[in-house]
Amino acid sequence: MKTELVEILNKYLELFPDEKLRLKEFISFLENSSDEKIIDWNNFLGHVVASGFVYSIKDKKFLVLFHKDLKMDLYPGGHLDQKDKSVLDAAIREIKEETGIENFKELPIDSDPMVPLDIDVQDIPYNERLHLPTHLHFDFRYLFLTLHVLPVKPDEEEMDRYQWISLEKMRYNGYGVIVDKIETLLKEQNYM
Repeated sequence: MKTELVEILNKYLELFPDEKLRLKEFISFLENSSDEKIIDWNNFLGHVVASGFVYSIKDKKFLVLFHKDLKMDLYPGGHLDQKDKSVLDAAIREIKEETGIENFKELPIDSDPMVPLDIDVQDIPYNERLHLPTHLHFDFRYLFLTLHVLPVKPDEEEMDRYQWISLEKMRYNGYGVIVDKIETLLKEQNYM
């Protein structure tokens, strides 16, 4: 997995060279971590996770789920499993597990579908329910499309409720640099 993630990171940085400084912590983590530790969610220095923004083309809305532990609306995603063939497969699996949605497809940003729309470094606070210490998530974030808003069956262990929101509400809720990337990609593909 480490070799694959380094290759993906290098392709990502070819597309977004200005982000090298922002990803300095992740680059160092990759260089200094063994293959097993990179995805070990008990590695509290940090670990790689995968996620996806799900966009309804006809309704022009994004799916967010209220995360019980973090007490905020998030896009679907989570930890990699040993059985995941790739970080993209992990994002797809997590969306299916957390939402019950099966009918969606990736909108790739590159000819290599493994390259995410964004790689984010996230400080994860102490988890009271699971008694997990603070740590970092290195989140590979992809964009997925569905034709219209679909019913969702949230994973009730972690998620409380869901909603489909506009791009402007995502911007208002502080999703950061990814909102501009999503908007650019959707406009390029005539989905906005």
